[in-house]
Amino acid sequence: MIINRVEILKAIIPFGMIGEQSLIDFLRTFKIQFYVFLIIFLILLTVRVARTKVGKKYSWKIVLYPLLYLLLTLYSSITLTFFQFEISMIIYLIGFISGFIIGDLSQFKRKNGSVLYESSGTVAFAWSLLFLVKWYYYLYDPSMPSFFDPIITVVFTLLAGILLGESAGILFKHYRSG
Repeated sequence: MIINRVEILKAIIPFGMIGEQSLIDFLRTFKIQFYVFLIIFLILLTVRVARTKVGKKYSWKIVLYPLLYLLLTLYSSITLTFFQFEISMIIYLIGFISGFIIGDLSQFKRKNGSVLYESSGTVAFAWSLLFLVKWYYYLYDPSMPSFFDPIITVVFTLLAGILLGESAGILFKHYRSG
């Protein structure tokens, strides 16, 4: 049996004297979950950037994480109009091409029998920061002006294109040199 957060709060609050809309308002004001998410996010991001500087082990995951970034970007683009979505896809292709060039310039190292590669941690950091900003405003400050959302999403899409293009460039370089 799956129990969601609303059912749990209805069970905690005595006699069920709260409506669903006031429950949603309560969840939006409950910002501790955001701060816990922020702390975990910063820890994981610090580990990711440190691993990027040292070098990451070359494996099939090189494409998995950028595809995850792309899926999250597409999910975050649901508020765009069709025209804005088309523009963001053109910008995605520009980001993919530039990321492919960046990935083709990356270096490989051998350490303890493993192949390590270097990638740009700053792009992943910027994408993650924009993701956090976008969802913070979506959940906790819905009064954000609507013209910011397409701008954030287009930059978001550019960074996702760079990440996926970089991993494709690294794959291409590895197969070309190997």
